[in-house]
Amino acid sequence: MQKRHALKARLAAFLFLLGGFAGQATAQLHAERPDASVILHRMQKLEVVGNVLYIAAHPDDENTRLIAWLSNGKKVRTAYLSLTRGDGGQDLLGPELGDALGIIRTEELLAARRIDGGEQFFTRASDFGFSKNAAESFEKWGKEQMLDDVVRVIRTFRPDVIITRFPPTREAGHGHHEASAILAREAFDLAGDPKAFPDQLKQGLEVWQPRRLYFNGSTWWKKDLAEFAKTDTDWHTVDVGGFDPLLGLSYTELAGRSRSMHKSQGFGAAETRGEQLEYLHFEKGDRPKGADIFDGIDMTWHREKGAEQVQRDVREMIEGYKVNAPEKSTEKLSRLAAAVDALPPSSRREHVRQMVDQLLLDVTGTVVEALAKAPVVVTGDSVDVSLNIISRSASPVVVATAGHEDRTLTKNTPWSSNVGLKAPISPDQPYWLEFPHGNMFTVTDPALIGLPVAPQELQVAYTLKFQGGATVHGEVPVLYRSVDRVKGEMEQYCEVVPPISLFASPAVFMVKDTTAKAHIGVEAFTDLPKADLICELVADWTFTPARQPLGAMKQGERLGALMHVVSDGAKRRALPYLRMDVGHAGPTNLTRRIIDYGHIPKRSWYTQATFCAVPIDVKVNATRVGYIMGAGDDVPQALEQLGLTVEMIDPKTAVAATLGAYDAVVLGIRAYNTDNALQSLNSVLMDYVSKGGTLVVQYNTQSSDMVLPDSLIGPYPFHITRDRVTVEEAAPTFIDPKDPLLNTPNAITATDFDGWVQERGLYFLGSLDPHYKPLIAWNDPGEKPLNGALVSCDYGKGRYVYTGISFFRQLPAGVPGAYRLFANLISKRVP
Repeated sequence: MQKRHALKARLAAFLFLLGGFAGQATAQLHAERPDASVILHRMQKLEVVGNVLYIAAHPDDENTRLIAWLSNGKKVRTAYLSLTRGDGGQDLLGPELGDALGIIRTEELLAARRIDGGEQFFTRASDFGFSKNAAESFEKWGKEQMLDDVVRVIRTFRPDVIITRFPPTREAGHGHHEASAILAREAFDLAGDPKAFPDQLKQGLEVWQPRRLYFNGSTWWKKDLAEFAKTDTDWHTVDVGGFDPLLGLSYTELAGRSRSMHKSQGFGAAETRGEQLEYLHFEKGDRPKGADIFDGIDMTWHREKGAEQVQRDVREMIEGYKVNAPEKSTEKLSRLAAAVDALPPSSRREHVRQMVDQLLLDVTGTVVEALAKAPVVVTGDSVDVSLNIISRSASPVVVATAGHEDRTLTKNTPWSSNVGLKAPISPDQPYWLEFPHGNMFTVTDPALIGLPVAPQELQVAYTLKFQGGATVHGEVPVLYRSVDRVKGEMEQYCEVVPPISLFASPAVFMVKDTTAKAHIGVEAFTDLPKADLICELVADWTFTPARQPLGAMKQGERLGALMHVVSDGAKRRALPYLRMDVGHAGPTNLTRRIIDYGHIPKRSWYTQATFCAVPIDVKVNATRVGYIMGAGDDVPQALEQLGLTVEMIDPKTAVAATLGAYDAVVLGIRAYNTDNALQSLNSVLMDYVSKGGTLVVQYNTQSSDMVLPDSLIGPYPFHITRDRVTVEEAAPTFIDPKDPLLNTPNAITATDFDGWVQERGLYFLGSLDPHYKPLIAWNDPGEKPLNGALVSCDYGKGRYVYTGISFFRQLPAGVPGAYRLFANLISKRVP
């Protein structure tokens, strides 16, 4: 599949690198059409010849104020390289974690760049979670492979200036942050060395030596930086708060809108106005002699050989631009296109020509779109697409698309043509998730490395001719459009999907005895003459029936199948793979998963169809549990695996009488950060505990969005810290091995902490009131033990438990010891 994208990816790279100028080529849903002043702003960008690359570790690490100012104020081509896609973080939108969260955060970065005008790159690194230092990060990723990726992006984007968000020391905090600065410093030198990563040169890249490297300091970390910068000539101060009359916004207003796209992380930001200073420290390269960070770097077309005509044509076009008649710039744009084409081949020539092509569309009010009648097409099937083109100006535009005679468009009159496409044999899938991965994603096509996303499978080519002789060749992704009575017009990509999707509910289930039942769902995306469910054999397990005919299926139909699971004395979990025999081309062994949030495009991704059966020895002495959801997690579904009745509690309507019906009440992750109703409910919860209830509170963060001070959310004071244990193999120390929570109804031992994923826990408690009792201590290598991960106290007749242990990761992952420990936490207190 990745090889099939090779040619498309190269084209998409040029289109993508337009960034905020023309909208991402692979993200054209409801693309905003520029008004006349924005068109002029984009023309002015053609006068500036220079690139800046900002480097950090995660989505939301980037300084959107600086990116917005560079891209729109200085009008330099600006990009952000994020080492990871943020898949190891938390999610305020819903329960998505891991790869699913990585898709969300990738799209959030693209949404941010469409606002602030920047462009976006990634390495192949997976975010494995919080890292205490760069050495640990490099151990998991492989430093050489990471350098390969960073050098590749530098050679592709060819920046004059590189800016890091973090210092290359432990002052950076997160190990990924520190690693991003170290990689930037080393790649700064290696990108210009022909002996470094020579395979890239064989693949068509050329060496490139950036001129300068800066570190973007912050008064948030160093309070006296403003004063310090006045006396150190290597510190450069820039005001990024300027107002752009063509955009009608300040760069910090743009930045606030851009940063607010990081909704999964709760990073909504204010759109500020007025002076806003940023501080850049010169790190290496040729030192500027003046205060301007670009001092001594030619940022005009004079730096490009044979570009004198380009410079003249750009200046003439800008000077002759008429805001009330943008189409009068068409001939000048055509002359500019010819001058650009006359330049020696280079990535800059290709990029600028794409900018000119987009301006030709913009000034003539020309819109090109390809629409399908359905949101999906099945692998191997044919699909009819309507190619629609309209030009809304008096300047003539000619359709010269293959298979048609040249035709001059009538002003403001749509032209349409039916195009038949054949869907490929593989579905649309985030390219970095095509293969199973560890701490690095597997990407077999070098042309894709660095790109945020690959182009959609379904694309329609077009050719247009403009007044003055310019010809524009392009491709547009196939879209599906509908109208919602509340939201209005809705668009999504027309996706290539497999003929069928299989899904187990739940995907992970605990086998407490020797038998269990697996519920398998099957969804057809096309008419199928037959649908036979097949389950592969697994040693020490029996799955019956191994082959289950479901009969013919209609498009859109969903069927369920029941499979009996028998553990024949198995000690290890089973991962039986599922597939279908359906008599249709395309994969029949996949589970389709959908990401659908309003601020980003709807996306599908696929995993191997399977389920996980985990043998477990667990006792439970609770029967009914109430759950108050926080930021979103899958813990309630996991608790149902223990045979519990789990009911969701609405904190806005809950009262003492209803809480009293539960053996235990559990608060989801970050509940006190996300639900204002807990401000008034908290006293009711404390009353529930005092009368004999068990309350389990999962982690929260100490931040301004807490509905109550952390010292008031428990029956006695404590404080939430940033302490965490990131090594999932860290050995536990039981502070009081005889405590009931470690013994009733399950005797917890060190083996219960085997096989955990990503981390032990985060945001542990500190400054504990003497009433609280810490139960477990552990530590990362070389650090002191931390005892705030699991804390309890008796209060009245009941028990209060606060835990920073990452149950929200462990329970959905089917970790037996996490189930056994959580069963103890929700158990009834024995007087």
